[in-house]
Amino acid sequence: MNFIDSLDPFVMQLIIIPFTVIGSGVLLAAVTKRILIGPLITLILNLLYEICYSLYFYPDSELTFSSWNVIFPLLSLFFSAIFVWVRKANVEIEIED
Repeated sequence: MNFIDSLDPFVMQLIIIPFTVIGSGVLLAAVTKRILIGPLITLILNLLYEICYSLYFYPDSELTFSSWNVIFPLLSLFFSAIFVWVRKANVEIEIED
């Protein structure tokens, strides 16, 4: 946890967490060729991060979720759709050749 504590919260919330949770969701969506896997994985990972962060830094406060739990899955849905459609199109082109 010392590494996480040493990171600037601004960098953590705007760079590291989005790339990690959205990237994981899009990667799994591309591998499974199912668009809805991306937003679902993104939502689960971001909820886990917010729960762990709240429990670690604010153990006595009430648990609240941020608007990122809506924004990240929407971005993941968009990117997952693009990656899955491109991947399916490449497979169809290879089959025709």
